[in-house]
Amino acid sequence: MNVAAARRVARPSWVNLRTALGLLLFGTALLGGQRVLAADDSREHIWAATRDIPQDAVLTPDDVELVSVQLPAHLGGIYVDEDAALVGQVATRPVRAGELVASAWLAPTPETAAGRWMTIPVEPEHAVGGALQPGDRVDVLATFDAGNARARTVVLARAVDVLEVVETGALAFGEETVVGVTLEVGPEQASRLAFASRTGAVDVVRVDGPVEQDERAATVRSGDFP
Repeated sequence: MNVAAARRVARPSWVNLRTALGLLLFGTALLGGQRVLAADDSREHIWAATRDIPQDAVLTPDDVELVSVQLPAHLGGIYVDEDAALVGQVATRPVRAGELVASAWLAPTPETAAGRWMTIPVEPEHAVGGALQPGDRVDVLATFDAGNARARTVVLARAVDVLEVVETGALAFGEETVVGVTLEVGPEQASRLAFASRTGAVDVVRVDGPVEQDERAATVRSGDFP
């Protein structure tokens, strides 16, 4: 009995094309996943306030929580990360719910948490038109070397409390009428404000509402603008 020889059926060429396309999609997905993981690796775990914390309050576990954020390089080291123990620390200034907790806002005991009262002179048009009131929260900025290529504006203090406002005309600085704003600041802020008051032009910005997490200390230079 004669048996016909079996013939091998050739694999259709479209199978290879489909396989190649599948491998391409798999590789793309894998690369995308790696990029997502790499981006996640750059995020930090920082302590943030879960509710409004008044000044001089001793922190409890219910006051703070860890949040995952990706901070700009120039903010590295400003905020308290997961390696620090916050419970039992004293808040040296009010902290709003959701704010990241800066190390400069903490002290180990109430005695070391004492704030400084400091009055800085500022022209009314650079202090909300002289409309500041005790109880306001303000940012303080200083511009150095105004008018030349080295000009830069620096944030000196964020969301500090206004304790008192000296009426316009009560202080004189040279020939310019100024308003004196008394602020409660920390030791480092006090030295920066003292220097800026004598060497730069000071602006006071009133803060309404909570401080956004991306509104932190920064320096702006003349070269930043086209």
